[in-house]
Amino acid sequence: MKIRNLTPTDLTRFRKSLIQFVTKHGDQRITAKALRWLAQLPAEEFAPGTLLTVMIYENKLAGFIAFADYGQTESFIVVHPTVRERNVGEHLVRHSMTELGRVYTRVSIDNIPSLKLCFRCGLQAFRLIKGPTGKPTFWLGGGDWKEEEIPQEEEFLQI
Repeated sequence: MKIRNLTPTDLTRFRKSLIQFVTKHGDQRITAKALRWLAQLPAEEFAPGTLLTVMIYENKLAGFIAFADYGQTESFIVVHPTVRERNVGEHLVRHSMTELGRVYTRVSIDNIPSLKLCFRCGLQAFRLIKGPTGKPTFWLGGGDWKEEEIPQEEEFLQI
């Protein structure tokens, strides 16, 4: 397996294929807002905290992870179903934490596979909010993260 960070030039070449991959293999968990972000991301120098990374296995796209503003604006991961038991997601998350130094993500509490992945990679849940689809959702941080970097704008849920 090979991990590769995408450049703006790569984004221009592969954007359509990446969007198709996310739509087909994202198990309908990637928000429309995240897909719009990917579709509209300018193919010029990426802002700090933006990372697009793919994993290639047997010359095919096995996984894709994306962060905007270290995950504060957007973050998602999609792994092809045929390689989900090969630690593709774990490699992509750990690689992203190394590349960015810190990452943030929001995961709905009913998305058990993604929560397991985050916890296996050492991310910590630090806030429970009402997510973009209305479901209870955890904010998680990994690497050198700080809770105060995340705005307090979302609706908190009482436990």
